[in-house]
Amino acid sequence: MNIQSITHEPIEGTNNVLTTLIINQVPSQCILARLLIDVLGKPGIDNDLEMMGTGDTWTIMWTQPLAIIEETQQLIRKVIT
Repeated sequence: MNIQSITHEPIEGTNNVLTTLIINQVPSQCILARLLIDVLGKPGIDNDLEMMGTGDTWTIMWTQPLAIIEETQQLIRKVIT
């Protein structure tokens, strides 16, 4: 798995930031989901994680947990190694 991009975008009218991760060369979305849950927590409880994709490219978005780009990169590197 490779990180294609990570972006943070302020959500207008709130104090929240939308984090968007695009990851490619994903061998299995089930494995990716399990690894993300291990690192970011359970969707609906610890975060508001959403995943969209097909084939080997997936887009993952969340506003919680909030982390700066460098922290997000470190978390995601844990997922893909």
